[in-house]
Amino acid sequence: MLYIVFYICFYFLLSSCATVVSPSGGEKDIFPPKILSSYPKNESVNFNENQIIINFDEYIQIKNRSEINFFPEINPRPTIKTKGRSIVINLSSGLRPNTTHIINFNKSIVDLNESNPLNDFEYVFSTGSFIDTCSLSGSIFNLKSNIKTTDAVVGLFKNGLAINYDSLVRKTSANYFVYSDENGNYNFSNLKQGDYLLCAFQDLNLSNKYEQPEPVSMPVEINLDKNQIIHIPLFIEDEFLEKNPLSCLYKQKKEDSLNTGGVNLNFEKEIYEENKYVGELILGDSTVFCFNINSKITPIDSLLVGIYSFRMFEDLNTNQIWDSGNIKKLINPEKIIFFQEQIEIKKDWEIDVFIN
Repeated sequence: MLYIVFYICFYFLLSSCATVVSPSGGEKDIFPPKILSSYPKNESVNFNENQIIINFDEYIQIKNRSEINFFPEINPRPTIKTKGRSIVINLSSGLRPNTTHIINFNKSIVDLNESNPLNDFEYVFSTGSFIDTCSLSGSIFNLKSNIKTTDAVVGLFKNGLAINYDSLVRKTSANYFVYSDENGNYNFSNLKQGDYLLCAFQDLNLSNKYEQPEPVSMPVEINLDKNQIIHIPLFIEDEFLEKNPLSCLYKQKKEDSLNTGGVNLNFEKEIYEENKYVGELILGDSTVFCFNINSKITPIDSLLVGIYSFRMFEDLNTNQIWDSGNIKKLINPEKIIFFQEQIEIKKDWEIDVFIN
């Protein structure tokens, strides 16, 4: 009887073991790692250490070390390694006295399991008694389309001169640089007061230098004092653009009147009296009607129903072509102005739009 009881118990023990189910993995982690502490503390002054330790709430890894930048540069370059939930930075003797140093990690720090990035984290310290506090921010956008540009290189050359811009942006790394984010915005912080040359370009071949025909900006000379906001347009240099007169100046395609409407574009006096602007009515990516702005009201009929946008460019040389810029000759592209509101054309409707 004792043996029977033993076998019955042993059978139920095996059965219970076999039905054990491992816990589910739960929801997917979509959050970046969080910084718990650092030693020395971020934004320390009178810095005199040879090691920095940054602690996180989870295991982390460095995915792309080339994204980590030191401003100003430290030679030899510090070594960076991960240790469990920490990053350890070993510094050399290359720190400058009485200087604010910035370690910009960009998107290089990610969690171990899901690779969620900690975006644009900076560790800042000063070897002097204070940390520089000037900042510069803004947005990067395509001049011709007015669309924000992501991952553009935005650089600052200390004491740079516009006359040397072509050489600087092609051959030299900026003293400070960041990348525009997913919304086209950029931000510099903890900068020293002084004169800078500001530039931006879309680094399509990832060389960290401007190469034609990448979109580029004109140089902006600034005297940085406290906080400034500067928005930067990018353009493709003139020599790489095909120049064709706007054919829509000479003809307008008449659409089926069964599904069309019209618009009256009303301009302020200072716009049409100067007689130097060309207006473009745009549907999607195509200009459907364009004209010299030389009167107060321009009626446009037989437009397909849809959502339109309007822009005008300053045709300074009256060649009926938008002329781009040239950074070597320091020739600015012709100015483009976008009407910020959408223009909705409805069937059998005629609307008035006021451009100012």
